[in-house]
Amino acid sequence: MPSKVPLVNTPLPPALFDQLSQTASDQGVPAMLASLADELTRERRWHALFDLRLIEARLAEGLPVVGDAGTLSAAVRDAFEERSRQACLEVGWPLLEEGQVAAAWMYLRASAEPEEVAARLEAVAASLAGRDDDEARRLVEELVHVALWEAVNPPLGLRLLLAHNGTCNTVTAYDQSVSRLPPVRQAPAAGVLVEHLTEELIANLTHDLTRRGIEVAGIDTLPGLLAAAGDESQPLGPHVDVSHLHSVLRFARACTDRVMLQKSLDLAIYADRLPQELRYPGDGPFTDMAPASRHFFGGCLGESLDAAAAFFRNKAGIAPDQVGEAAAGSRGPLEQLAVEYLIVLFARGGQPEAALDVALAHLPRGGEQAATTGLVPPVVELAAKADARRPGSLQRLLDACRDRADAVTFAQALAVATHHHTDVGVLQPRQTLTGP
Repeated sequence: MPSKVPLVNTPLPPALFDQLSQTASDQGVPAMLASLADELTRERRWHALFDLRLIEARLAEGLPVVGDAGTLSAAVRDAFEERSRQACLEVGWPLLEEGQVAAAWMYLRASAEPEEVAARLEAVAASLAGRDDDEARRLVEELVHVALWEAVNPPLGLRLLLAHNGTCNTVTAYDQSVSRLPPVRQAPAAGVLVEHLTEELIANLTHDLTRRGIEVAGIDTLPGLLAAAGDESQPLGPHVDVSHLHSVLRFARACTDRVMLQKSLDLAIYADRLPQELRYPGDGPFTDMAPASRHFFGGCLGESLDAAAAFFRNKAGIAPDQVGEAAAGSRGPLEQLAVEYLIVLFARGGQPEAALDVALAHLPRGGEQAATTGLVPPVVELAAKADARRPGSLQRLLDACRDRADAVTFAQALAVATHHHTDVGVLQPRQTLTGP
């Protein structure tokens, strides 16, 4: 953080007011305002500078300096709003650089690109290294609020919480904030917790095995340590809080990065070696959390995909040879969740055509996907990827859209097919929709 701080408590020099009066008399009000802006910038009085810029904007657009501006034309309104946005940026960035994160966010919220704010928050957070004073604690609190609770940079917010508040508070914060975001934004935040718990588990397991006289020198991976621990049938642990382990395995389902999926699989393998009395039910088809998670993460990596698919088919109540559309509405919510995870398995595991088959046959007819896990790719995306491996998949989706009177998905699929120069739709004979 810069050593300079706003000089808001220092009185402005008395001569300034005589100077402003003289400038207004000799050069006009715009010159006077510009002169004051220079002084406020030097003094780093950012809030006052913003108010001044709005006065300048009013004058520039021919509006009264005070009072109701009345009904504005579209051109004047747009010009004034752009000047206001620029004023927000002009004062917001310096406030952020000075560590006034909450004040800066007030200006940057509607004026700056979120990605740039996220990057600059990282730079401000870096200034906390080695500090544990009241000002640092204030800065952490403001950074966490903007990064995590305002969803500007959730991974940063979680890292700060882990460092300053511990795992328990961080897991709770994830559930209350990050879990509401789209999966694509959850994934990097979930990765922070996967990394953290993996490191904690490696440290604790290394200490335990060393205490027991097992040689682990040079072993710094969880699979290596689990192998060194010996017989897989023998229970281990716990070496981390089991509730934290279950929560992180749940969060990790949003991850698509192979490195994070592998680390999540390693955590699931460890969870599967916990004593029976430390295993408690999970959610949906993950009632038996450890084996279900092993199937899920392994299947997403393309490992033992057939076994993983069989596991979730069974949870969904889908027979291996089931053909045609199933009555999705007759399923209970837990079975329908299993359908979604089955689709995700196939999509991530490199079998988009199988994912499409399940989606068309077993998802509710009311839309592209059930709005429960949020992890199921759009059916048009599945069809486009499937079409590259199994030509005719887009046509099959178009036929399904006709049957379901789903004009929006039909139009989207037709647009994708046209973009990829695939001859489908009204130009092709009608196909019969069949299930997996």
